[in-house]
Amino acid sequence: MAKGTKRNKIKRSFALLNFSILLFGFSALMYLGGALFLRSYNNSLSTRAQEISQEIAALELQNDAVEVEIAQLTSADRIYEIAANNGLTRNSGNVISITNGDNGE
Repeated sequence: MAKGTKRNKIKRSFALLNFSILLFGFSALMYLGGALFLRSYNNSLSTRAQEISQEIAALELQNDAVEVEIAQLTSADRIYEIAANNGLTRNSGNVISITNGDNGE
């Protein structure tokens, strides 16, 4: 019986060793899989960030062009020209100028 218990201990020892090796191998495989996944995900996020930056630059350029167009359409000279083409004139008597009350005092 003494030999049987010794063999059982050795078998349990080998089983524990095999389980430990299997667990280590599984952990290493999961680590590598996680690292590859994170690297891939990081690359896709970086690519998306660059695409968004390009979209922002394009929209800013478009906004600048629209601001210039608005400035041209709302200029006083253009308004006076349209009014003159439609037979309207500017009556300087109806224009009121508001200035700051400070006269240098």
